[in-house]
Amino acid sequence: MDSITSIFEGAWGVFLIAVFFGGSIFVHELGHFLAARKRGLKVERFSIGFGPKIFGWTGKDGVDYRVSLLPLGGYVALPQMVDMEAIEGKNESDAESLPPISYADKMIVAVMGAVFNVIFAFFLACVLWAIKMPSTESNITTTIGSVEKSFLGQTKLSPAMEAGLKPGDKILTVDGASVLDFKEIVEKIALGSGRDAEGNPQVTFSVKRGSETLDIVAKPERIELNPESGDAIRRIGIGPSIDIIIAKPAPGSPAEKAGLKQGDEILEVNGTPVYSLNHFKDILDAQEVKEVMIKVKSGGEKPEVRTVALTPVLRTEHVELAKITFKENNNEYSLRLVPVPDDIRTENPKAERRNLMIFDVLPTKSSYSDILKPGTIITSVDQSSGIVAVRKPQDLAQAVTETKGEKITLFYKNGSNERSVALQNLKAEVVKPASTPYIGIRNAIKAELIRKTPVEQFQYAFGITFSTLQKLLDRKSDVQLNHLMGVISMAKIYYSTADDIRRVIWFTIIININLAILNLMPVPVLDGGHMLMATIQKILGRQIPIKIIAGIQYFFVVLLLSLMAYVIFNDVKRCSGDNVLQIQNEIERRYVNKDVVFDSEPK
Repeated sequence: MDSITSIFEGAWGVFLIAVFFGGSIFVHELGHFLAARKRGLKVERFSIGFGPKIFGWTGKDGVDYRVSLLPLGGYVALPQMVDMEAIEGKNESDAESLPPISYADKMIVAVMGAVFNVIFAFFLACVLWAIKMPSTESNITTTIGSVEKSFLGQTKLSPAMEAGLKPGDKILTVDGASVLDFKEIVEKIALGSGRDAEGNPQVTFSVKRGSETLDIVAKPERIELNPESGDAIRRIGIGPSIDIIIAKPAPGSPAEKAGLKQGDEILEVNGTPVYSLNHFKDILDAQEVKEVMIKVKSGGEKPEVRTVALTPVLRTEHVELAKITFKENNNEYSLRLVPVPDDIRTENPKAERRNLMIFDVLPTKSSYSDILKPGTIITSVDQSSGIVAVRKPQDLAQAVTETKGEKITLFYKNGSNERSVALQNLKAEVVKPASTPYIGIRNAIKAELIRKTPVEQFQYAFGITFSTLQKLLDRKSDVQLNHLMGVISMAKIYYSTADDIRRVIWFTIIININLAILNLMPVPVLDGGHMLMATIQKILGRQIPIKIIAGIQYFFVVLLLSLMAYVIFNDVKRCSGDNVLQIQNEIERRYVNKDVVFDSEPK
């Protein structure tokens, strides 16, 4: 049954990609086609995709309608407009033998692709306005709900903590620009180009704290999103304010024993307002394990506020890990390894763990990333006294200690391959997780349906597109070409949102606005380039020689194809990095995290 469901979901995802992404390309080319017909231009070919024809037909109007091999866009072959043989293939008609067309013809036909994309986007925006857009409480607030203490286990404070931002602060502006929701806050931080006198990233917030309005400057860090593509964005370590609505408390937990029920909302702890579950946990972490007073609002038709007393218990969420740090060519690398059973497919939490598996690697991109990566199993080590098996973190730490960290050979396997690698200048330790206070609750996420007008949707879509283009050209920004998404990444987004047609529609609106804006850029080969060349010829009062136009077109065709190849190459790397992250998340879920089980006495 699961396989049938997976096949159905996969087919549905492919169908949505074909309809909405393919439909967006079709709409763009339809705009050119209909405008060309209306203006009396010769139409040779209407193609979805580039390259060799997969299938097609010749219509009664003499037009070659086709679907081509490379799904990177589409085109309408118009020999009277411009020579595009490098992309579209050779035309049957001789452009010089066809009647010339006017400046108005060229401008109208060139612009109508973008116009049709905007019309299509507006139609979809009206549909989304009518059926409402899915969201969560976290996306419709500008109040900080949590502040991370540090990033990725670093000892230094996160930028937000260091800057003095606090839960409950309401963010009014980011770098002087007003914000409407937390998603916009995150985007403005990520796309920011502010820097201090030393050239380090900087972002300025205007926040309301109680009755005060404060200006706070933070120093964002570039946090890697993908270990293969190198995608990284600016982050400061803040989360949105989210009401703590309790899901069913864990059996035997302090929360259950204190009478907390599903649907109850936590308002305060010891008189301190709480703004998210993470903030609640931070308050518990900051104090000793002792009784706390929690103000709770009960759910139901008649909400009632009450105060309950309970005492958290210490629980450990993670297993012990082994950590190896080693140096190579003046670079330092570290691996964390987790004990796993012989059969790594087992879901039995009580299965004996007899091997060590790499959980994560830092830095993620290194000379060792192809062999020592998440999922690789370390079976044994060759130390001074011979080859010994490693079953638990202590075994590995002891083996490194016996060699005094000078050199050790790790025997590993990834899949069916069994190999070895020699490491030098090592240190090893057993990472014992800290115990944390828990009361045994999870947050029930409140789904929201919000209604945004087509104008509001367009304001966001145009804003994020122009902002991204601007930051690409801004040397102070961290936004780079490798952040651009290609067809593969867009297809993955369509596939991942396939379970909710409203999210598919919203992404398609953004895609169409992107297509409209990018195609109108004054770059030869694009629609805006055709309009630019037509305008230059209009100003000069004569035609530019065909050889010069062809030379310019060929030059920019090479640039465009190179850019497409670069983006696709990064798409492939991004997919590979996503697979690594999925493996890492699965390892964490199965072997690193421990289920918190409550009983009368802590173990």
